Amino acid sequence: MRKLGRKHQSQAGKELKILVKTFTKSTKNIFYRELHNWYLKHQDFLNERSDIANERGYFPYKHRNIRGAYASLKRYHDYLFTFEKYPELNIERTTNRAESLFKDLKQKLNNHNGLTKKHKLMFIKDFLNKKSY
Repeated sequence: MRKLGRKHQSQAGKELKILVKTFTKSTKNIFYRELHNWYLKHQDFLNERSDIANERGYFPYKHRNIRGAYASLKRYHDYLFTFEKYPELNIERTTNRAESLFKDLKQKLNNHNGLTKKHKLMFIKDFLNKKSY
């Protein structure tokens, strides 16, 4: 989402952003089939190169952010749907709960900024034990 921005100018960027937003509601096979269809539709657009060479004489791709977002989805293909791979672990589809937990931990640790490393570890262990119930 970071590479796609808030309001993308190109149709390919807009469609990829919509596709990425369906990520938490779809399965691995459906998501990557849709991603592949998106790539086939916008392949010529993604392969456009600049008319002006850079300092090394290389003609870079025009749409680096969209290409980067697509490449990132392809690269982390094995990790994005880990929750489907191990259903017995009951892994959630999003990291919202973990991020909330870490935010709460950081806020509580900030109140005790004079703790030694040993006492910080004790504090964190106690905090996590209380949250695990």
